[in-house]
Amino acid sequence: MNTSELESNRDGFFQSQKALSLVLLTVFIIGLGGGAILANGDSILNSDRQIFEADVDNAVGINQMILTEIDEGDNDEEVVIEHILHEFNFSATERGGLLTWDFSDGSTATGPEVSHAFQEPGEYIVKVTESLDGKVTVRAIAVIVHLESQAEVDNMECVCAPTAKDTIIPLSEHDGTSTLEGFVRVEHDGSSESCSLRNPLQECHIRVIMQRLSNGEVVEESVLFDETFRSNEKVVDFVFEDIKLEQGERLQLRLETDQIRDWHKPTAEWFTSAPNAD
Repeated sequence: MNTSELESNRDGFFQSQKALSLVLLTVFIIGLGGGAILANGDSILNSDRQIFEADVDNAVGINQMILTEIDEGDNDEEVVIEHILHEFNFSATERGGLLTWDFSDGSTATGPEVSHAFQEPGEYIVKVTESLDGKVTVRAIAVIVHLESQAEVDNMECVCAPTAKDTIIPLSEHDGTSTLEGFVRVEHDGSSESCSLRNPLQECHIRVIMQRLSNGEVVEESVLFDETFRSNEKVVDFVFEDIKLEQGERLQLRLETDQIRDWHKPTAEWFTSAPNAD
């Protein structure tokens, strides 16, 4: 092999190596590019995965309480109480993980869509926990539960009567601070002389007393209304703002009359804002 052939072969070898290097370099670059594409694709997939969120159909609900005293012909009336609870509907993003709900009242549930009713008025923090791919994510929702109440109690009797019974309307026994607003209504039963026809010495009468009790004992009271009048219906409004009740305390209305004839089934309606713990 002469020098020219050797140089020709060497040039061919280097060209082959250069071509191979170019091929490898091209493959490497493509590989990097492919990796970048995959990485970007993974990033896109991650960005396309929905953000974990939680929601409720309405953050404010109102429970209802209906109290009725049933006259059984004696002074030991049966008290029937009906509760109608507001139902909240909660939802959370479904991404394939386990979803657990904590309603902060001792109740729990699982799943992306759940419903819950709170037994007592108040402010609640509802938490939903997602367990997905070894990660835990928590979202919280604040909800508020108010209370609307109405009561119908048995006929009132004169406090002068030997068999006179207490006429009590229970207002609240919920711990915390709340505002109560409502009214008491008394009506003449029509079985005796109309209030509007009575002489001034026999006018109709009602006394409304707000009482605070602690462990069953009256510790505070105030007279909201104590007057005579000559109408067959009387409505007494009341507002108690920012009333704070400790554990074991409750509020009630006591109704009394000094007139001989009965009042027919006094009624009351009131609204209690969600108690807060301050």
